[in-house]
Amino acid sequence: MIGLAKPVMAMLLVLGAGGAALAQERPSFDCAKADNTIDHAICKNGGLAKADREMVAAYTALLNKLNGAAKDDLVKDQVRWVANRNRACRSDSDSIEDCLKNRYTSRIKNLRAYVQGTYPAISERSLAKQGKLGKITWSYDLTYPRFEGANVDFSAVNARFADAANKIADESTPKAADGSEREQQWYYEQGFTVERPPGGQAATISLSFDSYRGGAHGYGATRCTLVDLRSGKVIGPDGVFTAGEQWLRLMTQLVGADLKKQFVDNPGFEDALQPASLAKLLSEANRYCWTDKHLEVIFNAYDVGPYAAGPYQVDIPYDRLKPILRPDGPIAR
Repeated sequence: MIGLAKPVMAMLLVLGAGGAALAQERPSFDCAKADNTIDHAICKNGGLAKADREMVAAYTALLNKLNGAAKDDLVKDQVRWVANRNRACRSDSDSIEDCLKNRYTSRIKNLRAYVQGTYPAISERSLAKQGKLGKITWSYDLTYPRFEGANVDFSAVNARFADAANKIADESTPKAADGSEREQQWYYEQGFTVERPPGGQAATISLSFDSYRGGAHGYGATRCTLVDLRSGKVIGPDGVFTAGEQWLRLMTQLVGADLKKQFVDNPGFEDALQPASLAKLLSEANRYCWTDKHLEVIFNAYDVGPYAAGPYQVDIPYDRLKPILRPDGPIAR
């Protein structure tokens, strides 16, 4: 720890950097000094204690790789993450352990993604509120990313995520016309993880949400956004694949064949497999989740099957995509 800036040292102490010396069943901090609901919940749960140690290890690995402004950005983001975790999970007293598990899972994944290649300063922003209007009990808790860069203008992509989050927050807050005389419970929960596809030139934001506003059941989905770190712009499949219709034809063939096999055990809508119908779905950018290992093509509930069938996912190795990847695109061939 010698030589680290004072704010960094203070942050590591807060997170419990001495966790490596503790017993494996303990978190990164001393449970004997736990003095709040969050710390007590972590200390009582072996899985959460392990997640806390893994998160601190991932944070420390990334911190040791950075210097200057990038290191300062990470420290500030971690302080913000801890504050958001405490606020959100403390208010969710009925399922505090599930709340913590979800927060830790996303944070660990993101920190490990950041350490791959050039560090993109992607911080977490949060909107959360709860209340009651008449007989409607409501809450929303959503996180979304913010890109930082001295040499790249990310203002458009940041506005895109922030505007979407604020719109959801407004829609998740009941109004007088929403039937407040009926007993209802509304909720909206949203989180994100970061993927680093091959080449280090892009980052995928995988945003997942779960919501309920009355009715027979709630609804959840995953939507992905690919951001070119060289330009700060959102890139769709037409910016990753070579020009022309070849990429859409090949994707329709690959995805259609995979879905047809999945329908044997998990029946879906047969008409969704028609080339024209599938090509239309595959033209939608938010289905493409570019990971470090392969491309995941996401079909949420109702897209190609009934609600009871749930989501479908098609994984395609990058080797299969080489012929249609742009040589100068954000995904390495």
